[in-house]
Amino acid sequence: MSAPRRAAALLLAVAATFTLAACTPQGAPAPGATSPGGQSTVDPDAEPTCATIIPKTLVADFEEYGLEAIAEPFAFGDPATTSVPGGITCKWGNPEVPTDHGVQIYGWAPLDAAGRKKWTAFLADEGWTASEEDGFQYFGDPFVEGGMTYGFGKGFVILADTKEGLALVSFP
Repeated sequence: MSAPRRAAALLLAVAATFTLAACTPQGAPAPGATSPGGQSTVDPDAEPTCATIIPKTLVADFEEYGLEAIAEPFAFGDPATTSVPGGITCKWGNPEVPTDHGVQIYGWAPLDAAGRKKWTAFLADEGWTASEEDGFQYFGDPFVEGGMTYGFGKGFVILADTKEGLALVSFP
């Protein structure tokens, strides 16, 4: 596939992601929630993967466009000092194109009350913008409006490259 076609495919994937996030109906499960009725569709002993923290249809779309996921530890900065055990961050992009543009980022990690207190204080100290809505506590990138966002729910934290993208992240 030529470079212009790859770029077009990547832009289409990004547009599809935002369209899917924008079309979430009112009353849909909050980011990171289990399926409707509280029934988990994932084995409770399973580890989160790049293919299980976002919808299967989105994974299929990304793969069809030639995007691959790079799995990294879930972290609040440097993974050597701020990683969360049991979590994952996935960077979806084209490995043949050396760029940070068009890369989609999603992450999920389990988090107890002590961890939530620690990491929300850390983000506040770093200048991240805090807000609360729909039972979630959000921290947005202080340097890019609408950029990287962490969402804290009961027992977990999620991450996406936009606040709207958080609606795509869940595990179990």
